[in-house]
This record gives sequence, structure tokens and C-alpha cells, in this order.
Amino acid sequence: MANHAVWNPPTELRDQSESLQGAESALDNNLENRINNLDKLVDSINSALGQETFSGKPDALDLVNDLHLKIRATHNMLRVAKLLREPARESMLSKVRDSLNDFEHIVASRFGVEMT
Repeated sequence: MANHAVWNPPTELRDQSESLQGAESALDNNLENRINNLDKLVDSINSALGQETFSGKPDALDLVNDLHLKIRATHNMLRVAKLLREPARESMLSKVRDSLNDFEHIVASRFGVEMT
């Protein structure tokens, strides 16, 4: 019978690693949810604008289309960020957060929607 040396990393290090992965996953999920909610909101605004007639409609529709494209690009940035390692990952996630904050501000100010 051969003797095998088996190394198990200390539980504390494993727990810290799992905690960090859990926090990263929660952050990723939060950003993903914000993107999806913003996309659904912009879809709803687009539908509402399509049913109304007003003088600034073409500009409003252009803004909605622009937001849709930027939201998709931000979602793609998040997908790439999930694949990266630190520090590039955190840098990309920061850009995603900043973009979402900007989009939420634009939607709130231009369309009179309260973001919570």
C-alpha cells in the first residue's frame, strides 16, 4: 500500500476565496439585473412613444434607439468583464457601473421616470 501525500488548503483560505467569489457573483448579478431592468424600461418607453403623437417624437425615438444600442454594448462589456482577471476585471466592471448610472440618469431626466 503506497503512502500518498494529500494537501488540502486550509479551510480559512478556501472560505475567503468562496466569499470573494460569492461577492463577485452578487455584484455581477446586480449589474446584470440593472441592465435587464433598464432594457425593459426603455422597451416600455419605446412602446409608449409609439402610441403617442407629439412634436418631439422623432428626437425621443432617436434617444430610445441610442439607449438600446448603448445598453446592449454595456451588457457585452459586462460579459467580457466576467471573463477577465483582476485588475482588468474591476476596471471593466467600474465602466459598466458608470455607464448604467449615466443611462439611469438620462432615462430619469429625459423621460420623467424615477429610478429606484
